[in-house]
Amino acid sequence: AEFEAANKKPLWKWIDGDCSGDYKKTLIALAQRNAEDNVDMKPVYWAQRCADALDDVSTLKSLLANLPALVLQRASNVYSAVYQSSLAKGIKAKCEEGRGFSFFSDYWKMTMLRLLEMPISVRAMALNDAMKGFGTDEFTLTALICTLPENTHKDVQKAYEEKFGRKLVDHIESETSFNYKKLLKYATLSKTESRCTALHGAMAGWGTDEKQLIRIITFATKKERELIRTKYSEMFGKDLIEHIESETSGLFKACMVALLESSQPQESPDYEADCDALIDAMEGRGDDQDAIVRILAEKTPDQVERLAEAFAGKAGVGLAEKLDDEASNWYDGIFSNNDFRETIRYLMRPPAERLAHAVRYCIQGFGTDDTGLITCCVHLPERQRAELIETYARVFDRDVLEDIANDTSGDYKDALLACVRPPVHTYCKALRSSMKGLGTADELLINWMCIAKDRMDEVRAEFEAIYEGENLESWIDGDCSGDYKDTLLRVARRPCLKFPGVEAAVTAQAPPTRGEAIVRFNKTFNDLCRKKKGNPGEDLFIPEEAQQEMGCAFMYWGARSSVAPNLDIAGLWDMTNALGFPPADDGPDLRATFREWDYSGSEEIEWNDFVKEMFTRVNDPGHYEADPLPEVVS
Repeated sequence: AEFEAANKKPLWKWIDGDCSGDYKKTLIALAQRNAEDNVDMKPVYWAQRCADALDDVSTLKSLLANLPALVLQRASNVYSAVYQSSLAKGIKAKCEEGRGFSFFSDYWKMTMLRLLEMPISVRAMALNDAMKGFGTDEFTLTALICTLPENTHKDVQKAYEEKFGRKLVDHIESETSFNYKKLLKYATLSKTESRCTALHGAMAGWGTDEKQLIRIITFATKKERELIRTKYSEMFGKDLIEHIESETSGLFKACMVALLESSQPQESPDYEADCDALIDAMEGRGDDQDAIVRILAEKTPDQVERLAEAFAGKAGVGLAEKLDDEASNWYDGIFSNNDFRETIRYLMRPPAERLAHAVRYCIQGFGTDDTGLITCCVHLPERQRAELIETYARVFDRDVLEDIANDTSGDYKDALLACVRPPVHTYCKALRSSMKGLGTADELLINWMCIAKDRMDEVRAEFEAIYEGENLESWIDGDCSGDYKDTLLRVARRPCLKFPGVEAAVTAQAPPTRGEAIVRFNKTFNDLCRKKKGNPGEDLFIPEEAQQEMGCAFMYWGARSSVAPNLDIAGLWDMTNALGFPPADDGPDLRATFREWDYSGSEEIEWNDFVKEMFTRVNDPGHYEADPLPEVVS
């Protein structure tokens, strides 16, 4: 570009006029080469770049700071195959030799090696750093656990146990206490395990916490209730429904059981008949109590919303408002039971309002329902965190973060707030905390820079918003030195491509074309099937880099979904047809397939659902014994 601006003619044209033959072709190819790093280039290219960079400090820093972890991992694998040694060992060896690294420090080496790790591995190592030795760094532990992407809990637990020979939950419990310990435990477990633990606690000992049963069961989707029932039996050796039946009674028991037994939405609800039955029940005329319970228990939130609209048109008042009318004379009717009435209130509200009301109930009045508040706040994806803050303000004209802060204290308060705030906000606080005061906590700084790397653009903006007049670069510049400082500054300045899914720990954006998404998925899937076929007796666990590479298909169709970055039912149909293993039809079999893929129970196919389904398929002889998927798209 500079040559053309100065000479009014591109470089390759000068070469074309002055040279000939293969010599000219070679020079023109070099002149037309784009110097900008392209993360979509073949892994062998990046492996060679990394090998060359071992003698070029500036290039090495640039590669490690700017390339996504997935690209570095793929390049490292090729590097190992070509040079019969890992890239990490190459970096260590160069550091020890001192050749080319004139300003070497241990923290610089640690930074470079940590940047080579995949995000799950970095998170596991950072967690151990926060708890090892004498004393626990509660601030860091809180920030790490309460910002875990919702789809990574099991992967982090698995990585932690493999690296450090101990379960993450056990380590956390040994280092913490009281409500703070309970929150971190619930937040570390998978969502389903967390809900089962909370349900068991609500029925343990003397008395039953009915409000906790209501919260957990009404918050759950139909598929989540199914998952909770299965997991509860695995964890505690008893059937959940039988346990609830032994601890509750009357209409409340009937409602809890109906909700847990209802796994399929009604196909074509008769809203007129349902409204008549509800009105009769409210006025003391209804006698089919089980039918009244199932009117709401069998419906999805969307169907409940349509029922509420029909009720308002027929009765002249909203059903939720009718239930909230404390002046109503309920006599001995079906709604006279307070717990049952509270359950119906929750079911009548949209999911975002259910959560906002539950949080408010746990805070208001004398004393705080800490267990309830913990249950409400853990396992909120970023979208739900934003919805809670907005809905709470709209419904109650209050700030949920201020209410939590005013009602709690210490590490427990910090953890609750970190569960509700956007994770990027917590990253900024953790980064600044690692540098403020006397001296810099370099290991912390390195960990947080690596964790925040893929969202560094958001971190830069949020850092300046929180700390007016300050920016991340100036803090690093004032607290670090040499190549170590320069590497961290390059990470802090790195451009970040914006794409749906980065908040769910997906590290590479969707391919630009449908064909590329298919080919990249199929090549990786075929490679995994070949490995499985070579060792059919053992389950093949999919490495994180292979998960991310196959994830290009999830990202491509997820970006076009109504629930982006996740897949809706139409997106699943399009993706499975494109990849070569579609459901038998776009009706009943598609709905059944969608339910099978929905491991999280969120009624959307999330990133972790996709990974679990790929694990199932790779280990299924119907796939690894079958013909390979096509690796060329016409």
